[in-house]
Amino acid sequence: MTVEGDDSLIPFGYTPTGRSVLEGSANSLLFVQKEPARSSLWSTFRKKCSFKAGLPQIPCMRWMRSYNIKNCLMADIIAGLTVGVMAVPQSVSFAAMAGLPAAYGLYTAFIPVFAYSIIGSSRHLALGPVALVSLLLNDGLVKAIPGSDINENPNQPVDANLQQIYNRAAIQVSLMVAVLYLLLAVLRLGFLCSLLSRPIISAFLTSGAMIISSSQVKYIVGYNIPHADRMQDIVYNLIVRANHFRWMEAAMGLTWIVLLLAIRNAPRFHKRLAWMGPLGPITVATCSVTAVWAGQLEQRFGIKVVGPIQAGLPPITVDWWLPMGDNWPRLVLTAGLIGAVSLLEAISIAKALAERNGDTVDADQELLGLGVCNLAGAVFCAYPSTGSFARSAVASTAGGKTGAAGLVNAALIGFVLLFLTPVFQHLPLNALAAIVITGVIGLLDFQRAFFLLQVSKMDFLVWLATFLGCLFISIDAGLGLGIALGLLFLFVRTAFPRIHILRRLPGTSFFRDADMYRLQEAAEDGRTVVVSTQGPLCFANAQRIKERLIQFSAGSQESVKCVVLDMASTTFVDATGIEVLIDLLFKAPAKLHVVLADPNAAALDILDRAGLLSKLGPDRMFVRVADAVAHCATLAIRSEDLGQPPPLTTPQNGHYHAPCNGGGVPGWRDGSTEITEPLLVHESIDNA
Repeated sequence: MTVEGDDSLIPFGYTPTGRSVLEGSANSLLFVQKEPARSSLWSTFRKKCSFKAGLPQIPCMRWMRSYNIKNCLMADIIAGLTVGVMAVPQSVSFAAMAGLPAAYGLYTAFIPVFAYSIIGSSRHLALGPVALVSLLLNDGLVKAIPGSDINENPNQPVDANLQQIYNRAAIQVSLMVAVLYLLLAVLRLGFLCSLLSRPIISAFLTSGAMIISSSQVKYIVGYNIPHADRMQDIVYNLIVRANHFRWMEAAMGLTWIVLLLAIRNAPRFHKRLAWMGPLGPITVATCSVTAVWAGQLEQRFGIKVVGPIQAGLPPITVDWWLPMGDNWPRLVLTAGLIGAVSLLEAISIAKALAERNGDTVDADQELLGLGVCNLAGAVFCAYPSTGSFARSAVASTAGGKTGAAGLVNAALIGFVLLFLTPVFQHLPLNALAAIVITGVIGLLDFQRAFFLLQVSKMDFLVWLATFLGCLFISIDAGLGLGIALGLLFLFVRTAFPRIHILRRLPGTSFFRDADMYRLQEAAEDGRTVVVSTQGPLCFANAQRIKERLIQFSAGSQESVKCVVLDMASTTFVDATGIEVLIDLLFKAPAKLHVVLADPNAAALDILDRAGLLSKLGPDRMFVRVADAVAHCATLAIRSEDLGQPPPLTTPQNGHYHAPCNGGGVPGWRDGSTEITEPLLVHESIDNA
């Protein structure tokens, strides 16, 4: 049989010399896709890096070409203004949480947002300062710069020189995050963030929300406490200094919290109030500034306010990048944590909104976009930024059509920086704390913990360990504990795989899990067992799988026990797995006869490169499980013949073999004549 027509499909047994082409029935040939010819590295580089190729890849060029002013402009303006109004007070609040002057929060909501509108692929992702990044940054910088927590209000620091060192370190972390993103984008290593699984992220968000909320309580009760990043320390400090409680601050703070919650939940009472949801922060900011200014609350009651905010556009801070000083290892660790959390947060938000609105998000483009945005932020005095859950949801609900909504958002922040910063210097700290506390309530994710408890005890333990570690030890220790425990459980699941017994579905040629489908019928002759392992066959589990398969023949009264190993679910096979297969196929106990069936493309490729296929005969490798079982049923091997394996070839089977293609495993060539090509094709059971 010859293959004609499209030569992109060639028989798997094809050799470069063209010495032989395997033959068999039409529906038993096994094909592989022939790789297309590869162009040279230089030509690929020139093609990818040319101006004509690169310009269309910039996301803003796509929507600018087809921008419909009539249908898109007003929607983008409304969405941009809505998000901007929400972002202004949040940015000031998050900057205070990060231990930075209020202007830095506005800078972070200005330059990165403008850059993302040009380079980002999601039309609804609202970039800027967020609570978790602010928490991680403050936690890392306080540890890197001893004594920096002395400045309770960064806008009016007690030690201006120490505050300047702190500000500079924040910009350096922003630069490191940008470099990390760009390296991941160039090297295509974004998959490394998969080490932070859903349980780890959920536990981190929940514990982070609790730490953030508790750290803001000091502004509600009206007295300062030492900086702490562990829940027990924060609670202890609040209790010890409770005699400094100030009722006026508490009354104002609780009022703003109630007002924020009422505005947020207004759409639940009537759909016509849906427009009120995003206006909570700006409403509280306006009311609190008016109350402080009109009632002279700062002078009469000592209400703490933000204080002077630097007006004007952000300065260029390239000269802050170097030198980094002796604390650079801690800054690198902080940048790594922020980078991993920010990337997962941004991409998860972008993908969720894209699915809701029927869009597509390019993960690689997002990685590049986040890198460019944070690099622009490091140039213009902004600390690390990422996507915001709340503002992105508002952007989607407000109906933004294109990235132009982000440009409107950035323009509003720029207007505030130029003309409205004197207004926000009267913003009370208790109002900022109320905005932060109500903003992080949505991050609490205890429901996932209960879900994991029902679904997977191991995943629940990962969630619990991460949650408790972040809450009571430290954030980086909690994340490290969660990652380590997750990898340990992954190894355990790999090292102790479930071996499923398969049986034939009645009236079909399909074999399925006997326990799942409650199948009691054995194989045709009662001596054949079909087993399947899900996952890899590797160093962690290969020996254990071998022992389990050998157990199937132990104590058997039959002359031989045939084990059909279904490899359809074998994801990959490493060197140890290859050696175990050799032992099972050629060095197994007398009563055990192992055959392979239905190997997937990945496993088949590894078996071929290892030379194992060249060793197998037509009665040891089958395309379908049903064929393997039918073959085992015809074996006529008696106890006196158990010392010899079944013949590799039989004259009557009508199969054709090709010469060995040169692959091999060390120790196989023992002076015997050259082994013929394996059975890669065989007669279908229907034609047997």
